[in-house]
Amino acid sequence: MGKRQILYSKNKTLSVTHLPKEPDWSDLPPELISLISRKLIDIFDFVRLRAICKTWRSAVQTSDLAPQLPWIMEYSDQSFEKGYMRFYSLLTGKIHDVNFPQVIQKFITGSAYKYLFSYDMQTRECSLVNPLTKEEISLPPAPANIWYPICVPPDLSSRYVVTTDLLFCKLGDLEWTRMQEESFPHYRIDRPGLKKFYDGLLFYDGLCYASDRGTGSTVVINIATQTVIFVVPRPKSELREQFAYLIVSAGEILRVCQYNKRYQQEPSYFDIYRLQLGNRDGKVINPCWIKIDNISHRFLFLLHREHGCAFRVDDFPEFIGNSIYFLINRNINEGYKLFRYNMKDRKIEALQVPVELDSSWFIPSLCKQSSNYRS
Repeated sequence: MGKRQILYSKNKTLSVTHLPKEPDWSDLPPELISLISRKLIDIFDFVRLRAICKTWRSAVQTSDLAPQLPWIMEYSDQSFEKGYMRFYSLLTGKIHDVNFPQVIQKFITGSAYKYLFSYDMQTRECSLVNPLTKEEISLPPAPANIWYPICVPPDLSSRYVVTTDLLFCKLGDLEWTRMQEESFPHYRIDRPGLKKFYDGLLFYDGLCYASDRGTGSTVVINIATQTVIFVVPRPKSELREQFAYLIVSAGEILRVCQYNKRYQQEPSYFDIYRLQLGNRDGKVINPCWIKIDNISHRFLFLLHREHGCAFRVDDFPEFIGNSIYFLINRNINEGYKLFRYNMKDRKIEALQVPVELDSSWFIPSLCKQSSNYRS
């Protein structure tokens, strides 16, 4: 029976009515709750929905979270020394302070998709950290100061981590291994005494793709066997690109070449190439880059010299397709600015954000790895 309410009329006559029973939100169909959860673009709204009651929490899995755009760390953010981190959400435009005591006195950089790279410069301890779930995956202690970026598969499926200096480890290993560079037929030293570095590291379909900074070639490596599967020559172009990004988009591997203005760090324009592979008797032949002028309903984010990612306008209608969003640091004493490059008219537009940005970023996720990688 519903609640009783006593009402008094002007002539003091007493009347009693029965109000409708309050709805029990836990009785809503689980499939409806799951559908609603997939429409929530703000990750904190998603978390609040799951916290309503046990029934809703059971109906909505962490994997139901709608596609997310990167969160970028705020520039000159020393907040992690106090146990929290500050990020700017590209999707919502909000600034988030995330408590994370594990990062105190650590060097934090990105990106490793849903993880950031944490490095203790005193103990040389390394780990992958998810600021939202507080998950921390231990890596072997660094053999030397690691300031260069790392690369991991988006879902850690291959369980390998690789640096641009061709150090690698498998999750659970106790030490890093240096890849035997002399086994690479293309290998050369740009200047004696300097280490070899690779740009544009990418994991895809069990292989690691690395853009050789010296030759411009893309080396495709089986990390497990430390062997080169094939080498893709540098795309033919009148100019030499400043930076090369390797990105997976709609099942294709793209090479995004950034050409800077002369004597400046600011881009003048971008070119995009698609990897084309020939096949003979199950072996790759004649690998090459084919220039494309249109990425249609897709847009790219270039968030670091070696890292980028692709998204669909269908998932993020607020963003413009056939465009490249990127960060530029015009002054070493200032943070990064956000820009958009239109592939059609080849023009660059500055975008307004409320804070200065760093180059470290991660893609928000509430999923955790189920395995314990320590052997």
